[in-house]
Amino acid sequence: MELLTLRGNLNQTLSELLPLTVYTAGMENQRSITRMKGFSAHQLFLTISGSGRFRRLGSEKDKWDILKSGNLLYIPAGCAHEYMPQDSEAWHVAYVTFLENFGNTLKGWGFRDIPRLFAVTDIPAITGRIRDIWTHSGGAPDLWHTSEALYALMLHILKSNQEQLPSASPVALPDSYRESAVDTAVQFLRDHLNRPITIASLAEHVGYSQKQLTRLFRSALDTTPLQYLHKLRLHTARQMLNEYPDLSIRQIAAYVGMEPVYFTRLYKRAYNELPSHKPDK
Repeated sequence: MELLTLRGNLNQTLSELLPLTVYTAGMENQRSITRMKGFSAHQLFLTISGSGRFRRLGSEKDKWDILKSGNLLYIPAGCAHEYMPQDSEAWHVAYVTFLENFGNTLKGWGFRDIPRLFAVTDIPAITGRIRDIWTHSGGAPDLWHTSEALYALMLHILKSNQEQLPSASPVALPDSYRESAVDTAVQFLRDHLNRPITIASLAEHVGYSQKQLTRLFRSALDTTPLQYLHKLRLHTARQMLNEYPDLSIRQIAAYVGMEPVYFTRLYKRAYNELPSHKPDK
């Protein structure tokens, strides 16, 4: 059973440069702790073996979560809480605590102001990263290395848990990810109007299934991705006809990724006039 005595990085000289910096790290047999006002830093708390109990104090003081091997708990700074071993077996844990110095990195990753429980399938990978952080912490810490290792650890956690989610369940993702997926798709469409784009290719670029992406577009924009693309192409073409009157219909149709005859037919259907009739400025 590996034990690593707590090491702290009290020297935070890079806090104005690094969004996240490590505060403490270690590996130990955890004892009972009650923090009425929470801890001053965010915590990642992995159960290696044995088990423990955790609860938030205050509104959820009667609700206990059981932490078993492979459970990794995120506890935000300032969250009043209590935890203790579950039985007589040693509760072997690894932990790293860290500070968010500026920005919204944690919020963007789905770490909010409430605890969050993750399932870890590769305990050695997590303990290895915490050991790496611990090795470069202490009296003369390497804040660059420990911050880089912390980022790698958190991305590993997020990636591992995302891979365990059902592919058709966007609800499990943080809201910010779902909102940005539509923004990302829209920007991609704007940047690549001249290319042949299918819902399959768009979904692949964004990292969602076709069904998920269509659902997100309907929720955010009340339309499907291809309907949005269709309107975007015609709207862009109309703007170009107005702003660049010297361009030919063929050039404008090519710019928005449409064949000229097809473009002319759709344009007339949408605006009740031919594209050769330039809109008034």
